[in-house]
Parts: sequence; structure tokens; C-alpha cells
Amino acid sequence: MKNLSLAFPELSEEEKAVLCRKCYISAAKTFIELMAFPVVKYDQIEGYFSDEAVNMGRAAFERGKGVILLTAHFGNWELAALGYPKKVGFPLSTLVQPQRNGYITNWMVKARTMWGNKIYRTGHAAMTLYKALKNGELIGIAGDQRGPEDGLRVPFFGISSAVNEGTATLALRADAPILMGFMVRQPDNSYDFKLHEISTENLPKDKNEAVKEVTARHTALLEKYVREYPDQYFWMHNRWKY
Repeated sequence: MKNLSLAFPELSEEEKAVLCRKCYISAAKTFIELMAFPVVKYDQIEGYFSDEAVNMGRAAFERGKGVILLTAHFGNWELAALGYPKKVGFPLSTLVQPQRNGYITNWMVKARTMWGNKIYRTGHAAMTLYKALKNGELIGIAGDQRGPEDGLRVPFFGISSAVNEGTATLALRADAPILMGFMVRQPDNSYDFKLHEISTENLPKDKNEAVKEVTARHTALLEKYVREYPDQYFWMHNRWKY
């Protein structure tokens, strides 16, 4: 409710309560779907990924710089990370933060890699992902978490917000394209995967300012989708802690 109040100050308390309930329903659907991954068949979800999205991914790979698949905790982000790489024909490499419960960690690794994706353990994250890009891999990043208090800030819902600059830094250092995808849940509980390339053209010459600009661009695209489908964003994390 705190996050919704900051993002949508125009909503009444009753409207925010209704939206809050929809957010929890959406999150519940996502986690139920996640638990069903071991029995999901590829042909059940293949249609969620359009030819346009597939062609965009393959064209990005042809540049030979590796590709960053950026997403957010929106819709069913895990399903996007599982299904799109198989559709486009390139496995996804991601970092995994071990959970306190080792059983959960092992279960998640097994589910995420069941169609050929690769998992890297956390530790020297930036260098690990950079090497993967230089090796021509598709790397996955969920880049919407709150950044450090003393780090980079860009506008998000009109608020100067702490953000992680790692995606932009990696992309500019490796000269790799950023494709940002959103797994949008439809009224019938199917999905439509939306994919966009984040422009790295006309950037400031200063490296820090260039990183800030790229970060602002992908944050603005996230805001666009969250405004259109506010119930599908995972508002439960403390996005504006500081």
C-alpha cells in the first residue's frame, strides 16, 4: 500500500485497496505457475513468444557481442526466462542467489535449467556476467530491484529512485545489446511476451552519464508497462525504502 500510494497518488484509498488485492492475486498465480514448471510442456507455452520477438533476439545475436535479456518482477518473469531462450534457440545464463533453504535452491535450479538454461552461482557477479557476454552468451537479469542508497538514482514514477546500474554498465562495457522483455498475463491466464531493445544511441560521452542515461531508459520502459498493467508488478518489495 505504501508503494501504491507513492506511485499512484491520484487513487482513493478504496481504489488502492482493490489494486492491492489484484496484486496479491497476480503474485499467487505466478508462484502457483512456478510450482507447476516440472510438468509444463514446451508446446503449451510456445505460442506466447511471437515471431517478431524471436527475430529480434536472433538479429541481436548476429552482432556477435552476446545479448542481455533484461526483465523485471512483472507478470511471470520466470516463465519468460524459461520459454523465450528455448524459442529463440540460445540458452540463458543467469546468476542465482542461494536461498536459506537448500531444498528450495536446488528445486529452483532444476526448474530453471530443465530446458537447457545455465546457472552461475553468485560471487564476482559482474565479472561472471561480463565473461559470459564476451563468450557470446545470452544472459538474464531481473533489473528492477532497489539499488544502494548511495548509488545511482533515476526517475521512477516521478520519484528519484535508487536503481542498479549493473545492466547498463555491462552493456556499454561489452558493447552488448539490451533486450527488455515483459511476460504480460492475458485475461484467460495465457501470456503475451513483449520485447523491446533499449537504445544505446546518442549517449553522453562521459561514461558515468552514459550509464545513467541507459538506466533511465530501461527504467522508463518498465514504468510504462507497470502503469499499463499495475496489478502485474510485484509491489511487495520495499521499492522506495530510501
